[in-house]
Amino acid sequence: MTKIISLLTDFGVEDHYVGVVKGRILKELEKPINVNFIDITHNIPPQDVKKAALSLYFSYRYFPEGTIFLIIVDPGVGTERKAIVVKTKNFTFVGPDNGVFSLIYKKNPDFTAFEIIKEKVLKPPYSSTFHGRDLFAPAVAYILNEMPWEEFLKPLPKESLKRLKFPYPEKTSKGYRLSVWYVDQFGNLITNLHKDMVVGVSFKVLVNKKEVPLVKSYGYAKKGELIALFGSEGLLEIAIREGPAFEILLNPEIEIILE
Repeated sequence: MTKIISLLTDFGVEDHYVGVVKGRILKELEKPINVNFIDITHNIPPQDVKKAALSLYFSYRYFPEGTIFLIIVDPGVGTERKAIVVKTKNFTFVGPDNGVFSLIYKKNPDFTAFEIIKEKVLKPPYSSTFHGRDLFAPAVAYILNEMPWEEFLKPLPKESLKRLKFPYPEKTSKGYRLSVWYVDQFGNLITNLHKDMVVGVSFKVLVNKKEVPLVKSYGYAKKGELIALFGSEGLLEIAIREGPAFEILLNPEIEIILE
């Protein structure tokens, strides 16, 4: 059976870091295992834990059951921040305890969490600046080796885990005030309003106090037109057809007015 390891980092693709992490995982395997590495992205902006958390949240549900996700966006590397393994019903997540798994916790409240026992995993010589290679990669290999978890992990109480705050739509007298959660490479502004919040409800979308049309997809707008639509994750997006909405609008005021 093929084991799937999915990686998400801020390493970029110009340097050797991603390849070294993959190589270290394979080197630590005790027996031949067919491993399929899938890269979600390595272009998370440096140290942007919140964007990494959102990228993971948008992605993980589309992977086969049993996938191990290795997330290395770790501005606290080398400090006292914990290195953790998180287990949900269908997936395993490995990475730093810096809030990168916040939305996984929220979506999977029955998760269990463990701290990687560094003394059982780090092998000298090791670096305090490259835990992706020296700590997280071997931990992933130990999981693939089916090593008993108690030999290199210890349970963590859920309440001790770091969580990031993601704003949710703010109720107003007329509807909702929204926040931008994510900006994709096209400059589309992905907000925190899910379509389930407005099912069967008539509403208008206002950007900086001006109504913008709600369309089914980008192709229904004219080139350069400012529009709103529900994107692939069911979240309301503010976009410009064939244009970068973020560069033009930056952080606009976005409102939903219920009719």
